[in-house]
Amino acid sequence: SGDAHLAVVTEFCLAVKDKWPNCLIQFEDFKTEDAFRILESLRHKVLCFNDDIQGTGATILAGLINALRAQGTPIKEARIIFFGAGSSAIGVATQITHLLMSEGLSEVDAKRAIWLMDSKGLITDQRVGFQDLSVQKKLFAQIDVEPCDDLGELINRVKPHALFGLSGFGPVFTREHIESLCDNIGKPIVFPLSNPTEKAEITAFDAYTWSKGKCLFAAGSPFDPVTIDGKTYTPGQGNNMFIFPGVGFASVSVKAREVPDSFFLCAAKALAAILPDEEVRKGTIYPPVASIRDISRHVAVAVANHAYDIGMAQLHPKPGDMEAFI
Repeated sequence: SGDAHLAVVTEFCLAVKDKWPNCLIQFEDFKTEDAFRILESLRHKVLCFNDDIQGTGATILAGLINALRAQGTPIKEARIIFFGAGSSAIGVATQITHLLMSEGLSEVDAKRAIWLMDSKGLITDQRVGFQDLSVQKKLFAQIDVEPCDDLGELINRVKPHALFGLSGFGPVFTREHIESLCDNIGKPIVFPLSNPTEKAEITAFDAYTWSKGKCLFAAGSPFDPVTIDGKTYTPGQGNNMFIFPGVGFASVSVKAREVPDSFFLCAAKALAAILPDEEVRKGTIYPPVASIRDISRHVAVAVANHAYDIGMAQLHPKPGDMEAFI
């Protein structure tokens, strides 16, 4: 654990780079504290990324972009509550911060739009034990905001456009929570993202039923379509495989020096843009997983072009037809 653990991972990754200089390393399923420590330590030394932090963040960001399109909410006006504050939640929150900043908000204002709850309640600098929180949680703490350990109370206080579940607790979003969301925002965004299915914070059936079909729903796990009053709703699935193959393939293909956060913002925007407006207006948030090869190519092309735009690509000259090259 700790420094000894980091030393082992570092030695392994540097050995991989020594043997295969063009290899990309993808980190998966490390503990939250280790995940951030390893990523920050190695991201400028080897070509690498963490799928739980960055891949999840980009996947959910794409879903949020399309759900806000369906809702009619400008991106920079969005307010989001997170139930759960582990590495995936922090990863998603970080990507949303980058998105909001790309829309012109300051970092302070962007983070003010993001409300994180862990098992002890709202993350705020006013709560007991704030100093003991991880650095990552402190970065997203609400400033001068009263503590709150009740999700329903926080929903009524914040009136969020979106409620994300990344707790791994199983069903915790109640009928009252969903009805409050609908009262505050006509078409609320509800993303129970914990895997596997039994860990999801709410089922598609309950979300659609309690919202009378109004909610914009996507989960981390697959759910069957739900029919209410003769109308069928197809739940979206925010699957990391929409993002990581394209980002990884682009990074290797153009010999990227490293994998910056902007690759994931670019990938998220590319994924969101695949769906035409008429599909989004019907509540479709993600394209079908069956189209994964086309989706991956589309994401890879966008990221590869972006790598040249920011001077991160080391393959020269730049391919004249990036689509054909990928």
